[in-house]
Amino acid sequence: MCLCSGSLFAEKVVGVTAFQNLTKNPKLKWMEIGIADSISLKLRNVPEFIVIDRTNVDKVINEIQFGQSGLIDDKTAKKAGKALNADILVVGNFQVYGNRVRITAKIVEVESHKILKQVQSTGIMDSIFDLQDDIALKIIDEKNIQVTKDIKERITEKYTSNLTAYEFYSKGQKFYYNASYDKAIELFNKAVNVDSRYSLAYAGLGKAYANQYWKLKNYANTLNPELLDKSYEYTKKALKYSPNLDEAHLSLAKYYQNVDKKKVPDKWKKCEEITKKVIELNPNNGEAYFLMSRIYGYDDTKEEEYIKKALSKNSFLVDGYNNLGIIYTSQKKYDLAEEQFKKAIEIDPEYKTAYMNVGVVYDRQGKLQMALDMYKIVVEKYPNYPLGLVNVGIGYRRLNKYDEALPYFKKAVKIKPDYPFGWGEVAYIYLKKKDYKKAIKYYKESLKYDPKYKFSLANLGYSYQKLGKYNTAIMYLKRAVRYHPKYDWAMGQLGYIYGYELKNNKLALQWYTKALINNPTNTYYQKQVKKFSNIQ
Repeated sequence: MCLCSGSLFAEKVVGVTAFQNLTKNPKLKWMEIGIADSISLKLRNVPEFIVIDRTNVDKVINEIQFGQSGLIDDKTAKKAGKALNADILVVGNFQVYGNRVRITAKIVEVESHKILKQVQSTGIMDSIFDLQDDIALKIIDEKNIQVTKDIKERITEKYTSNLTAYEFYSKGQKFYYNASYDKAIELFNKAVNVDSRYSLAYAGLGKAYANQYWKLKNYANTLNPELLDKSYEYTKKALKYSPNLDEAHLSLAKYYQNVDKKKVPDKWKKCEEITKKVIELNPNNGEAYFLMSRIYGYDDTKEEEYIKKALSKNSFLVDGYNNLGIIYTSQKKYDLAEEQFKKAIEIDPEYKTAYMNVGVVYDRQGKLQMALDMYKIVVEKYPNYPLGLVNVGIGYRRLNKYDEALPYFKKAVKIKPDYPFGWGEVAYIYLKKKDYKKAIKYYKESLKYDPKYKFSLANLGYSYQKLGKYNTAIMYLKRAVRYHPKYDWAMGQLGYIYGYELKNNKLALQWYTKALINNPTNTYYQKQVKKFSNIQ
């Protein structure tokens, strides 16, 4: 089995919604997201603002408006703001007449629904990038925030001056938000073909390829390193033209997180260095703090600290809630763990890992049927997900329903033949049914894909023991101990074979003693050590 906060301190949580197209010209629809993205990106440079990721803004607003466009009016602004855990919403529109464009933005205080200020900027279409800068600076000015020269330069940086490239990029962003990465990549590529120095479009390609890699890995159990390499290539291009683009640095950090250690031996050192650079550029980047939690995954205290920091900056990080739940599960704080996993599900009902982990929490509490029910939800959503299938099988096995469990394990290994854990579970069912010959067959299949898998090694030894083939049993049990020096069960089983099958009291005492050293509270080992000590 595997295992929303609002504003904090002085920062204001800001959400920028899609801008309404008052011109009603469908050819200009791309500007709805284009303007919102540009202003959101500019506001992210301000340390006093925690800017909600535009993906989450559109997702929440679409849910509130039952799948309609990401646009919002004054009437639904407060409801949307509450759902986003925002302090302030930027609600805007634009109007194009001839070659001129007017951009209007209202700054809405969510709690009071009071319009703090309306700002406007008008100019020719070719100056739209300057108009967006003007709107962003007016929003900042309304909050009486003094920005440094460096921050102002980042706010007003021109990633492109080409309207056609900007249009392709904005259209690509809409597909990116909907997780249609192939289409997003197609449009981002069109953007950089028009403007070969368009850093934001290169960053979009970097993110899209990285997300494709992640999607295949987690939903199709397929690793495609070429996608990672492409993400790296385009991210480096983005940084070549915009060295202070925090999301490009974040993509680079994620590359080092996922790349094979054989290819980059110091991957975690590089990952940490770059992630710290992201935080330096944007102290409110929640994903960067979450990545820091993964870097310190070996230290529960630091990991928990960084996850909580990440969630204070981005209350939509489902992986953050999930990983916090895993920490609480390991600490046996089951109520807190369940709460975190269910928060992840609330944000993303398709987040399969959280369903499984709720099942793990129920299993640890002895609520076996409830655990099985959660595992089944995953398989209903993803019928060909090997780990989900295995967990359903484990749920049935834990209820001693071996015949119901077996088809799930077999389906898992049919979908993923190189799955040592799955083959081990198939074998274990036959072991429980006392069909030791079949158990041996499938444990050997498991070991083909992971020769050091301790449960398959030990249970293979046990199966040979039950068939009276003690020398072969000893060979596999000793192999389990060699690869896993603290594995007391294999040591205890060796003690049993030597003491009760081969009548070698000296070796029995040696192995039972080793087992007891590694598990000093085990009463069975205590009795056996005492017994064979007295025989000596």
